Amino acid sequence: MIEAALRYQTQGEDWVKRVAIGGVAMLLAFLIFLPIFTVYGYILEVMRRVLRGDTETPPEWGDYDIVQLSINGAKGFAILFVYGLVVGVVTLLPAGVLLLLGALLGSGTIAALGTLIGGVLYLVGVVAIAIVAPIMICNFIIKDDLSAGFDIDVLRTFITNRVMLRAVGLAVVVNFAVGVVSGVLGVTIIGAPIGFVVTFVGLSAVAYIWATGFADAYREEIGELPAIPDGPTKMEVVQRTAAGDTTATSGTPEDIASGPSESGDADGDASGPDPTDGDRWD
Repeated sequence: MIEAALRYQTQGEDWVKRVAIGGVAMLLAFLIFLPIFTVYGYILEVMRRVLRGDTETPPEWGDYDIVQLSINGAKGFAILFVYGLVVGVVTLLPAGVLLLLGALLGSGTIAALGTLIGGVLYLVGVVAIAIVAPIMICNFIIKDDLSAGFDIDVLRTFITNRVMLRAVGLAVVVNFAVGVVSGVLGVTIIGAPIGFVVTFVGLSAVAYIWATGFADAYREEIGELPAIPDGPTKMEVVQRTAAGDTTATSGTPEDIASGPSESGDADGDASGPDPTDGDRWD
């Protein structure tokens, strides 16, 4: 799974151009922040494709309305920001009270206790976000509604699913490894630009794992694959896809779940990879 996720962005003839654009977008996001919404929008489209079962044709930047892509990304960012804010408040409030009390009373013990409690709560919060974020972001994609990112009933359904938890664990491993590599590259002038490219590939890999895990968990919990609405694709791309363009996604969730399509080849190949294939987790 990790290898497939990391290799995801290297597929297709124009993968170098696509990854380079992603790296530049990450660099611009680091310098002026706003492009981060565009990057998040693109990552949501990676998740949308993988949720549909298409793991072989990464989104091309030119296929999307950048404004709408960025708006979508801003929504995804808002969901993560709210959860991060909650964790920040839960972490800082009790620790801050104890640190302030320790300072007023001149007690190093109380101050140390506040630091310890803050550290423990922070770690718990990080773990909670790592589990909650992929579920809520995927639910936002399939519902196409910002409020779906805060659906507690959906969270209760998937938060204990073993496949989802396994995906979360793998995503954490990838995120950590990519962070180390990009951090090492970032200490040199020559390596820094490559570091942004590595970060982009890493974000895509995490999105790939999140979406795959959610698709499998959804099939286990609900009994069918989720219906995925279309993203902010340009009209000419929609028309080209409808005309049978080879870069179209590999099928709707219903097509993938039902197996071979009517238009498949003589060997009866499925219209796309089965998101419930257990081998993908080996």
